[in-house]
Amino acid sequence: MRSLTASELLGAWEAGYPHTSAGRALALLGAAFPERSLGELARLPVGARDSLLLSLREGTFGGAIGGLVACPRCGEQVELAFEVGDIRVPTGAAAPEVLEVERAGHAVRFRLPDSRDLAALASGREPTGPGQMLARCVVEARREGAHVEARELPEDVVGAISSAMEAADPQARVELATTCPGCGHGWAAGFDIAEFLWREVEAWAQRLLRDVHTLASVYGWSEEHILAMSPWKRQRYLELVGR
Repeated sequence: MRSLTASELLGAWEAGYPHTSAGRALALLGAAFPERSLGELARLPVGARDSLLLSLREGTFGGAIGGLVACPRCGEQVELAFEVGDIRVPTGAAAPEVLEVERAGHAVRFRLPDSRDLAALASGREPTGPGQMLARCVVEARREGAHVEARELPEDVVGAISSAMEAADPQARVELATTCPGCGHGWAAGFDIAEFLWREVEAWAQRLLRDVHTLASVYGWSEEHILAMSPWKRQRYLELVGR
């Protein structure tokens, strides 16, 4: 993928700011992949979306990722450091649009969760609960030929569907084996590239706006003129004005 200019990335941050995480991820991807419509990007399974976000992150801020996570036992902040390649799942054949599971006399057809589902559940306009995502993704469920509501499926059938979803879209769930140096507790820390990248973009945008404000105040240049500069040149001017 091509690298975004400062103006494009700032525009994506502005476009995504009013939205929840799913909408913000789509705003970033829309800027990075203008040849693909937002509707097409929204229909991507979550793991396929996250694979693109990893590419965007690598091309924008580099492949090294670092952060802090609280130990669930003692609360100590534990440092995480890894490369994008460490969590990237090799790309295989695209999953079928509709998958099927047969278990305990039930035949269920379903699709993988996508950004539309994440946005709907985050909006608060729909009922929430552990079974709501499944209800959105089940296309058809039958038991001995009779229709069954998704919320009526037994636990073993729900478990089989969840396992099939993870197998078909493994990038959607990233967990990092983590050990607390303070108490020795080990656990699997979840990593959400959509949330992580947005926080990075927001921090970058806030710094850039301060830089634009400083240079515009001193030199009278427009935002467009300042953003067109290379980061190296912009920093040299900031040093000249004491920033």
